[in-house]
Amino acid sequence: MGIRAIIKKRFNPSGFTMIEMIAAMVLVSILVPGISVIVRGSLMNVAFTNMAVLANMEANYAQRKFIKDINGVSSFSNGLTDSTLIFTSSFNGSEYEYVIDNGTNTIKCSKDAGTPGLLIQRVVKDTTINAVNYASKFTYKDENNSDLGGSPSAADVHGVEFTFYLLRGESFYKYTTYATIDNNQLDL
Repeated sequence: MGIRAIIKKRFNPSGFTMIEMIAAMVLVSILVPGISVIVRGSLMNVAFTNMAVLANMEANYAQRKFIKDINGVSSFSNGLTDSTLIFTSSFNGSEYEYVIDNGTNTIKCSKDAGTPGLLIQRVVKDTTINAVNYASKFTYKDENNSDLGGSPSAADVHGVEFTFYLLRGESFYKYTTYATIDNNQLDL
């Protein structure tokens, strides 16, 4: 058998047979759902990662602003609760008020009793899901770093732990920041 006969036999000009077409369609119908599951999973993973990155960026801003405002606290004011923090800065003598607002699911900040500005949105104030409690709050600490409870005397407070939960999609992200009185702290 010569080369021409082999080429003629291998490359049949009449095209695919019906059985070959059916076999190809069956093979594609088996592979496509598997590939689509992989692609969908990858796209969902990218979306969840982007959501987490954005939540971290928002939380980083809120934590940095909180630390900047509270560094060098000269005194805390009465009326402290687990959702309200009031203090006076030793740097500029301004009074700051942070409020975790359950009605709007936000954390707001005001300076010298001015109009409160929005610090961060979609904050979970207090909710329980599947026996897990998600509570955004201020926790007040004494000089021994012991918890002073929900409404402490302003004179007893030496530090504040700020914990908040962000709800992004169906996920909760927890952030905690701790700040203490330090009159020697420099505002850089």
